[in-house]
Amino acid sequence: MLRSPSVFEDAVKMLLTTNCSWEATRGMVVRLIAVCGPGGEAFPSPEAVARFSPSVLKTKVRCGYRAGALARFARRVASGRLDLSLWEKPDSPSTELRDAILAEHGFGPYAAEGLMRILGRHDFLAIDSWVRKQYRRAHPGPAKTVDRAIARRYARYESFRGLAMWLEMTSHWHEKKA
Repeated sequence: MLRSPSVFEDAVKMLLTTNCSWEATRGMVVRLIAVCGPGGEAFPSPEAVARFSPSVLKTKVRCGYRAGALARFARRVASGRLDLSLWEKPDSPSTELRDAILAEHGFGPYAAEGLMRILGRHDFLAIDSWVRKQYRRAHPGPAKTVDRAIARRYARYESFRGLAMWLEMTSHWHEKKA
């Protein structure tokens, strides 16, 4: 996983990935930069995003229900009420970090655990529909038990279970074509 220049950018991009396709996420990020970014060319600061109401973000960025969470998150970071540097502290327990991210409006288990992976924490799995689909391609079985099957398969990797899962699910990206 590649890191953005700031935790704010990583968190916003993760928030924009929820419940949509990668193409939709890319479109929202491009529009967010165009609407809020300096000169419409760089990722906006929390202060820049905080200047926009949820209704403006919903209309111009076309981020749907995420607009409220995005606006609230940007305002909390811009005001200093949320110190994102705490999310990067390596000595804090992963469960506490997950709880802190989940406490932010709009960040569910997938977004929290995906953001943790970007921050170098691999304790959790960040299971979404794409992971479920990839897992069932590699390990056929009943769809209704896929999350439990994933949890069982990677449990042995303990604090690296999320990394082990991600490496297996993306291994086809790196296979040589014959």
